[in-house]
Amino acid sequence: MRILPALPALALLLAGCGEAGEPDPAPVEQTPTAAQAGPVPFTLVLPGPESTDPAALLEYWKGAVEAGDTDAARRAWRKEVRTGGTAPRWANLTGITVAIQDGEQEGAAGSLYYTVPVALYGTSIDNLAVELTGTMTLRRANDVPGADADQLSWRIASIDWDG
Repeated sequence: MRILPALPALALLLAGCGEAGEPDPAPVEQTPTAAQAGPVPFTLVLPGPESTDPAALLEYWKGAVEAGDTDAARRAWRKEVRTGGTAPRWANLTGITVAIQDGEQEGAAGSLYYTVPVALYGTSIDNLAVELTGTMTLRRANDVPGADADQLSWRIASIDWDG
């Protein structure tokens, strides 16, 4: 009878069948959704004097505002304005989107100006839809001798909000 030596091995195999104590499957890593991950970090670089198109500064400011990066948005302003301690009108809004229309450029006394309609859409702390509209004016020195890099760069000179 050759079956006898195989019986102990068969008994061990059968002993493990039907037990409820099976090992747990490996945990599955979940990628957070956009809502769980939080705001996307703002990574654009502030345009300098080599950028002669005002659209570059507008894109920078729009990205900073939509990312909620108040410090980056403040750097888009002219040096004499950006040191102000007041919070921007949009500081308490969430889910901000910015719309920038086509603007108009003109020159005067060694400076270039670019005026453009802007609108911000967001949600207030009271969960109400908010729309801010106005006119933004950008300014840069027009290759004036002795002007520094900040003066030769497009920067926000003002935003005149409606209402």
